[in-house]
Amino acid sequence: MKILNRNIEKLFLISSEYINNILKDEDILNELKESCEERDLKLINKSIVYVLYEKNELYINSFKIEIDIECKEKKIGFYILYLDEDENFIDEFFVIK
Repeated sequence: MKILNRNIEKLFLISSEYINNILKDEDILNELKESCEERDLKLINKSIVYVLYEKNELYINSFKIEIDIECKEKKIGFYILYLDEDENFIDEFFVIK
């Protein structure tokens, strides 16, 4: 299986780069500050899944990388990144609760 031959840390590193680009947006930072003091914000690597089948064909044979956004040990949001088998961007979702 393709995921077994991947460097998991590298996939999380790639997702960190994408989420850090999102966090440069001033509106998003302001929304996070309302939920949490910025210095208490933690990004927690949650999981990597290799998607073999998905109703949305865009995600078939891709990596789904999930990161939780926590403040004071409470989940306040999450980030999901989809990469193709060559680690190219497919889609992303950034949610603040």
